[in-house]
Amino acid sequence: MSSREPNTLLAALLTEVDWSAADLARQVNAAGSAHGVRLRYDRSAVAHWLGGTRPRHPVPALVASVLSRGCGRPISPQETGLVPDARPGPLLTDRTRGPDAAERLRDLCRADVDPARHAALVRTVFAPTDPDPPLRRGPATRPTPRARAGDGRAVTSADSRTAQEMAQTFADLSARHGGRRIRTWLGLYLAHDAGHLPAAMSSPKLHSQLLVDVAQLTHLLADTTADSGHPGLARAYFEIALDLAAEAGNNRMRAITLRAMSVQAMRLGHHTHAFELADAAVRQAGPHGDAAVMAFLLGQRAHSGALVGRTRSARTDLAAAERHQDRSTAPPGAFTSYTHSALHFRSGQTFRVLGEPAHALASFEAARHRAPFDRRATALTEATLAETLADMGHLEAARPHWDVFLDLCPHLDSIEIERARARMRETLRRFPHRHRVQQRERAPSPQPHPPAPGTGHRFPPEPAADA
Repeated sequence: MSSREPNTLLAALLTEVDWSAADLARQVNAAGSAHGVRLRYDRSAVAHWLGGTRPRHPVPALVASVLSRGCGRPISPQETGLVPDARPGPLLTDRTRGPDAAERLRDLCRADVDPARHAALVRTVFAPTDPDPPLRRGPATRPTPRARAGDGRAVTSADSRTAQEMAQTFADLSARHGGRRIRTWLGLYLAHDAGHLPAAMSSPKLHSQLLVDVAQLTHLLADTTADSGHPGLARAYFEIALDLAAEAGNNRMRAITLRAMSVQAMRLGHHTHAFELADAAVRQAGPHGDAAVMAFLLGQRAHSGALVGRTRSARTDLAAAERHQDRSTAPPGAFTSYTHSALHFRSGQTFRVLGEPAHALASFEAARHRAPFDRRATALTEATLAETLADMGHLEAARPHWDVFLDLCPHLDSIEIERARARMRETLRRFPHRHRVQQRERAPSPQPHPPAPGTGHRFPPEPAADA
């Protein structure tokens, strides 16, 4: 399509979603903010697009993303008429015919830690795509093995144990400091060490375990990337983690990853896609999934289901999640256990959507019982509890919780913490007498460092969202 021809594709999509030009401009500006891009479009800019003008990257991808959310189906930038052809971006490798997942991981991590290529990667826009294409199966999915890992050592079960311990370490650090502070170190570890393990020669059993180990580390990298404000790049890492688990034949890890992808989509406003992913996660785990993982999955399906109007099934899923949680005996550790506090937080979020603030408050109060080093979850719980109280008109009751939140903020580098702080400011604007909280925000009280992390505490895949 020539740049001088009217953009009939975009016009048809606006008609389908029943948006005006001003509506689209507002949605794109909000999406840009979520991706760390400041935009100030208005209806006149959209009128230019409808007339054939094409905006610069990453605006076409942002337009596709918000229209996907509005239409309830995936829409590519090409379908908006805002890009001239179907040139793939830096992350758009073909998962069905391209390199195996481990090789894609190594390539992406190397590009991510390369200053010359990093900037383009972090500008990649999140797009709801099929998370589970028909991957290649059989011998062709495994690369020619090497006798040794990337550093020349022979590969043994000790490498698997080391990767598992590193996953726990990174999960604890993320919970304590926020994803942005550890993301680069985790990417370097995968690029130059753990990412090479699946390609090394090993027995079939060890090979499968190494795939799962690297999938868990990749999942953590996706989570910390999302918590750094790079949702498109995070989605790419989540998809690689999903494919690694698929190659290992590990349905449990696949279910955990699908659930994390659901939380990310939900956080970005893609509610229908979020529910589809949460539902796929539950189905992936199957009827005989262990109690901890079923509580983890069903809580998210309840929350995302409530957002798309499935109120009855949301309550059913919450009740089932609580039953599974009560009988869970999983040992603490990364990707093994799920705490009662985390489930209470998810329940509270669900009750808020269902319009039951009293139940939400009770759940958030129960969610406050956290491990002392789990700063980010504690901060988000306190902020959400304060928001709920303020929404009910109880500003004085909310203030102590915001005080705790503000005490923890200096220790955390996290996009979710920044968003919670922005929501606090927006909430306070509704109240005429808010000076003490504003002054308190400008001068948070220093707090002593909590005790050093112990062993695992809960599922770590997306602690920012699970609080």
